Amino acid sequence: MKPSTAFWRPVLTLTTTILGVFSISAGIAEASSTSSGGLSVKPLASAAPTSTKGAFPVRGPVTWGDGIGAGRGHQGQDLLSRCARPIVAAQTGRVRLVSYQASGAGNYVVVRGTTTKFDYVYMHMLRKPSLRAGQTVRAGQRIGLVGSTGRSSTCHLHFEMWTRPGWYKGGDVSDPVPYLRTWRRSR
Repeated sequence: MKPSTAFWRPVLTLTTTILGVFSISAGIAEASSTSSGGLSVKPLASAAPTSTKGAFPVRGPVTWGDGIGAGRGHQGQDLLSRCARPIVAAQTGRVRLVSYQASGAGNYVVVRGTTTKFDYVYMHMLRKPSLRAGQTVRAGQRIGLVGSTGRSSTCHLHFEMWTRPGWYKGGDVSDPVPYLRTWRRSR
């Protein structure tokens, strides 16, 4: 029996719904050949947002900085902006953590989305936000100011998104760029 071989393949899916309305989606899927010569396809989680609801987290002009990877294990997207510009919650959620880390994040907040599958992490804030764990924040609500605290060389928001069970609780980092682009277009 020949072992399966995994590879990536473009996939186009056509589905019929009620009243003959069709839904077409395209994307990349993980595929593997089977011992019988067939093909097994498992769609990957979509990288594109399923909803345009949300708020771009920095009010005012930004320059896109380093993204995921960036040669040093960077786990988010940097949004460079003038210090003291407002930072707002990208999604409605409950504050999980408000803390400070001198060697990295500086002043930071972790918000667990109440209507999404993500934790949203906001780092390098100018000062400790006046939020508390358990508090609910709404999408678009001001939660802090752009800063350069912790391991930072310029004013910016370092923004991360983590899948459940969440930020440093067993979740995985997720690329925030598709969401950020969608939220930016809708503001």
